[in-house]
Amino acid sequence: MWLSTLTDRLDQAEGLDPAVEAVTSVVNRVLPRGAVKDALHGRWLGHQLHPLLVALPIGMFTSATLLDFSGQGSYRSARRLIGAGVLVVAPTAASGLADWSELGAFHRPRRVGLVHATANVVATVLYAGSWLARGNGDHKRGRNLALAGAASLSVGGYLGGHLSYTRGVGVNRNADQQPEPSAWTDAAGVGDVVEGALHRVQIEGQEVMLVRRNGTVFGMGAVCSHYGGPLDEGELAGSCVVCPWHGSRFRLSDGSVAGGPATVPQLSYDVRTVDDRLQVRAAQ
Repeated sequence: MWLSTLTDRLDQAEGLDPAVEAVTSVVNRVLPRGAVKDALHGRWLGHQLHPLLVALPIGMFTSATLLDFSGQGSYRSARRLIGAGVLVVAPTAASGLADWSELGAFHRPRRVGLVHATANVVATVLYAGSWLARGNGDHKRGRNLALAGAASLSVGGYLGGHLSYTRGVGVNRNADQQPEPSAWTDAAGVGDVVEGALHRVQIEGQEVMLVRRNGTVFGMGAVCSHYGGPLDEGELAGSCVVCPWHGSRFRLSDGSVAGGPATVPQLSYDVRTVDDRLQVRAAQ
């Protein structure tokens, strides 16, 4: 319980905001929006890349510690694992920073994320020191530095869990939405959806956005999968709609992700006109 209390205080630590803004600015200069950042988000994967990469250094570092306590003959293997773990930290950190830098006005997860990253940087430095000590033949010091690194890594891991499971960072905001309605259902009047405008309706409990572009009406889920932004308050950019919160772009034709930070497509709907009414159904 005390861990939750401390993390809640960290959530509200406004004193971290200047550092958060400074680091975010640097990350966004080094990793501007585009193909590289989308790849780090995991758009090609269908969900965030960072949780997948995290398993690599954690697994290597933990395995090295187990070998440390298996006997002197395992020291060389432990050093190799630590060296490999330090090497894979770079892409792991890059993917995490890419996601973190796109949280916009959500200050609480950004504060926790900064401390999460700091704890992991400290852990990496300690493990790198362990690798060097082992190379110089000081296996006892190498083991102790690795144990200190494991402690720092545990802090980072706890905060990472808080970000994912308490703050919902990286969670698909439409995960509980089913592809309904399966049958054609009345949605709006033909005149309600004007050219170039974004129109939101509720159909059988689901929020749907209707858009008329070049005379054709498209339908997709109105809640952004990235962080729940209202897509109907966004804007059109060619054949895509842009989320007003974090700039994710979704194709009108099928709801697929055209640009991050979102990695999960929107629900897509078929639309037809019957007399003076628009009807929709989940895309077949």
